[in-house]
Amino acid sequence: MPAEGPRILLVDDDPVTGIVMQRQCARAGYHCRVFQSAQAALDAFAAERADLLVTDLRMPHMNGFEFLERVRAVDPDVPILVMTGYSSIETAVESMKRGANDFIKKPFNFAELNVMIERTLQAKRARGQGAGQTATAQRTDRYHMIGQAPAMQRLFHAIERVAPTQCPVLITGEAGTGKTLVAGALHAHGARPDGPFVALDCGAVPRSLIESELFGHERGALPGAQQRKAGVLEQASGGTLFLDEIAALPATLQAALARAIETQRLTRLGARAPVAIDVRIVGACNRDLWDLAAVRATDQLDHQLYRLLDRVRIDVPALQERREDIPALVQHFVEHFAARYNRQVRGFDAASLQRLCAHAWPGNVRELRTAVERCVILAAGTELAWPAGGQDTDGPGQIVFPEDNFPSLDEIERQYIEHVLERAGGKKTRAARILEINKTTLWRKLRRNQPDS
Repeated sequence: MPAEGPRILLVDDDPVTGIVMQRQCARAGYHCRVFQSAQAALDAFAAERADLLVTDLRMPHMNGFEFLERVRAVDPDVPILVMTGYSSIETAVESMKRGANDFIKKPFNFAELNVMIERTLQAKRARGQGAGQTATAQRTDRYHMIGQAPAMQRLFHAIERVAPTQCPVLITGEAGTGKTLVAGALHAHGARPDGPFVALDCGAVPRSLIESELFGHERGALPGAQQRKAGVLEQASGGTLFLDEIAALPATLQAALARAIETQRLTRLGARAPVAIDVRIVGACNRDLWDLAAVRATDQLDHQLYRLLDRVRIDVPALQERREDIPALVQHFVEHFAARYNRQVRGFDAASLQRLCAHAWPGNVRELRTAVERCVILAAGTELAWPAGGQDTDGPGQIVFPEDNFPSLDEIERQYIEHVLERAGGKKTRAARILEINKTTLWRKLRRNQPDS
């Protein structure tokens, strides 16, 4: 392999992907070697190292997870990017805990992957500039979260201290702050990273289905139950169960969940004998619902469940508590969406960036992300602008499409649902009411349109 230029090793059993990747890498100034066999790639890497590896997950004989582990045994520091058509929180967490540096969902264009490659190589070069700089770089972009603010440094420190333990954890924070990322980090850096990571949004599951989702059921226990189904508590045994919006659970189920956590035993619907489990519970909820006085006044949360989960609490800061991180977040989102939508944009002008930093952002990082995405999609030049009054100055409900871009109906629907969720403060019941659909339909659409990140 020639010495000049970054050296990339690609592993994908699809020959077409290999041909396209090799051609695009050559245009970008990379030297790319392509392998359809993970074992052949591993042998080549052991003989002659590369600057970066890109691997698929679904491959015959040796899958991407096993490949990651075996590469890490040879070189613990080489950057590895994972690509797959099967994107989910669980897949992303599994990839990270096996040693991946980043994760990209198929299909993607090369510009999007190229941004990720450049960012990863820059981070690698930064690590080589000295131990002091390395520590700073790790502190400012860790656990797939960007943050230099003191509030974020406290969050990173809390994750470091709490992750290795098996105790239940309560993650509190406003909607859109990144509680799911914190839950994933607790598992990936915990005592049992090889165990399953299962996530359930308690506020998105219809009440008629939530008990079965949690505890599972036997055949015939419910209408249409043709076979036994393990609930998320059982599925996560040996690992971590992340329960988002946990206060949305009905009170009777909260009490049953508290018993299951405390005894590590559950009974499926329609079953007679209990099943032993071994699962770490990570719960998340909006911080104001966890004020003990409010809990007692509204009875939104079972007191036993509260005491079990509140042994260790991690608070995720709102964006207004870490405004110094907004420029870095904005630039990260600009690069991400510029690659995704094939837009030749550099970033926001200075005045717009100041306005972005001063904006209230009640929807936190999620709202900022969507706002930047909208600006990139509608970009008319290389420099982005944010109007003095924010994007609402165009008028409520107005949708503007660029003349040279035609997003799919699925993409328009996804963006609109995200917009409504922001305006509803992340509350899915309120969002479903605004959209005039039931919560079951909203849940299905959110699952189908779950964005990659």
